[in-house]
Amino acid sequence: MRTSIVPSYGVHSPPHVVVIGNQKGGSGKSTFAMHIIVALLKAGKRVACFDLDLNQQTLTRYLANRREWDRKHGRKLELPDYYPVKERDAYGTARSLKQFIAQLRKDGRDKGDFIDSSSLSHNADLRQFISQLKEIGRADTHDFVVIDTPSGVQHLSLIAHGMADTLITPINDSFFDLDVLVAMETSDVEPQLSAYANMVWRALEARSKVSGGATDWVIVRNRLEPVESNNQRQITLVLDVVQRKLGFRIARGLLERPAYREFFAAGLTVFDFVEGSGTSAESGQANSLARVEVENLIREIGLIEDRAELQSESLDAIEPAHD
Repeated sequence: MRTSIVPSYGVHSPPHVVVIGNQKGGSGKSTFAMHIIVALLKAGKRVACFDLDLNQQTLTRYLANRREWDRKHGRKLELPDYYPVKERDAYGTARSLKQFIAQLRKDGRDKGDFIDSSSLSHNADLRQFISQLKEIGRADTHDFVVIDTPSGVQHLSLIAHGMADTLITPINDSFFDLDVLVAMETSDVEPQLSAYANMVWRALEARSKVSGGATDWVIVRNRLEPVESNNQRQITLVLDVVQRKLGFRIARGLLERPAYREFFAAGLTVFDFVEGSGTSAESGQANSLARVEVENLIREIGLIEDRAELQSESLDAIEPAHD
């Protein structure tokens, strides 16, 4: 069921927490996060955001590119309130970590996969993150908090999943990427839930029991082919089975479009129709189609109800081209 999020003005209520999560890299989490943030800002919402992926920091760099483009061009692009998260070394200090690895190699126990790569990755400071969230809640100055999470299964990522009012899991529309939800074997009668799917299910169940809060979990099928293929139909069948177990709903995501890649360097999105963005002249109509695609997705997720909230003079100017 689609969820409607309508703020009660004049009544203090905590901001709606949107978490973008998927343990696999390359699924488009940061692109989703940035477009959701800008769409909410353009709809007049007050947005705070966190980037918990301290290894890639894609959302952080995206926002930095946006600020720099705005500084050079003076266009007053919308920006969220960004809350940086400090790193906490899993072993206390970088020196002790090097010593730990050196000792493993000396003992002959480092066999390549002995150390989980996620355990050596940069870990966000949980205490600082929780403190910032409490500060946002007390200030009552934001309607939404958008959290971009890292790949892999990390402790703080699990906690963020359990905080979500809306959890968005983008998956590339292929069986290779579908294993983020299912661990399929040829001998299986039906798909078996993956470790990530079980982790998320436990986190959402715990949230429901502790606070009584429900989480709207949305699987977004991303990088779709323009014409439905046999591969898409097979993935639909698998998702239908898993959906009954986990209770998520499915939304149609974004096609593979150059616009999403081209805009990153400038910190722009398909909602920013501006000159000097670096995109080719012939891509204008494709960009407008991409914008409609993102609009439809955001409305389907339920974050913004009314198309008019996303409407702009720039969109009005190009719409005659579709007549």
